[in-house]
Amino acid sequence: MSRAPEEKIVELAWLTRTARETREAGRRLALCHGCFDLVHIGHVHHLGQARQLADILVVSVSSDVTCAKGPSRPAFGLAHRMTVIAALEAVDYVCASPAATAVEVIRALRPDFYVKGPDYARCTDDRLAAESRAVQELGGRTVFTDALVTSSSTDLLGRYGA
Repeated sequence: MSRAPEEKIVELAWLTRTARETREAGRRLALCHGCFDLVHIGHVHHLGQARQLADILVVSVSSDVTCAKGPSRPAFGLAHRMTVIAALEAVDYVCASPAATAVEVIRALRPDFYVKGPDYARCTDDRLAAESRAVQELGGRTVFTDALVTSSSTDLLGRYGA
């Protein structure tokens, strides 16, 4: 049964209890995290592949302050970005990420899979390293999707003048 997007947007505290119940029931949880400033086909493919890994797919969305990717960014506010992600069928729950990295969300939810897009597979960013360490310490693993189409919200917004 499909839920309305606004029903999928939840607080991290509530989601923490739901994640624990999911694990206790022997079900698996996947977590994706990002800014999702301009959702594009690469995001759709990525989230679809992430959903196939687990019984529940959670997406944490960076706050407006922590999603600073340049002047006038993010182009869309947190509430807008979470609503767009929640509208995707593959996504079960969406929450705001309270910090600059997903580490706090990872520690709260203890996902079986932390799923990043193919553009992160060769990333040497300290934030991704910290997130991956946190997942591994909790018994999960970081997985990179192989979405056929990748794109960059930053490139798209620059190209189309948003």
